[in-house]
Amino acid sequence: MLQQRFFSATSSASKYYKITLRRSPIGLSKDHRASAQTLGLFKLHQTSYQPANASTAGTILKLKELLQVENVDSIPTKEQLQANKPDRGYQVIGKKI
Repeated sequence: MLQQRFFSATSSASKYYKITLRRSPIGLSKDHRASAQTLGLFKLHQTSYQPANASTAGTILKLKELLQVENVDSIPTKEQLQANKPDRGYQVIGKKI
């Protein structure tokens, strides 16, 4: 009964973590910098998607002050990411002469 209550999988559980590096690991130990690279984060404001499991959660807890973490159900495709970006450049709407 106790195991079933605490360890049952729910249908609303997320499958991935969306992890963004918000602060630099410069000045921290080599172990912390290596942990950031293990998560796939090399530059500031870079985003990585990792599976939601115990080892990933432990690495996130190690770097919790540097990261922004969100729970997501799926990894977006390149087309979905491109659709969210604004068009490049600018557009002249009218002249004010």
